[in-house]
Amino acid sequence: MTDGQELNILKLEIAALKQQLHTERESLKKEADELMIKKIEYYEQQLHTERVNFLKQHDKEIALVREDAQVEILRLEKRNSEHQKLNGELQTKLSKYEDKAAHYRRKAVL
Repeated sequence: MTDGQELNILKLEIAALKQQLHTERESLKKEADELMIKKIEYYEQQLHTERVNFLKQHDKEIALVREDAQVEILRLEKRNSEHQKLNGELQTKLSKYEDKAAHYRRKAVL
């Protein structure tokens, strides 16, 4: 075999190795892309789960606040009712005193 033939064989082997290296590199790139996609999907799922848990927790807190507000409203409505009743009683007493005062004025007692 001549030097020229050996050189051609080596060039062919180098070209084959380059092609093999290129193929392996592309395969590794594809595998890396797939792993990155899986990682992104995993973190998206984690984020979704965290959002759902966050919203569930806040829904519970909102329900508790609503319940507390309803209790407070009922308490205030009861108090308001009691005050209205007391106010009515006081108005009745005041009216009686005003009637007596008017009566005494008419009689010139006052």
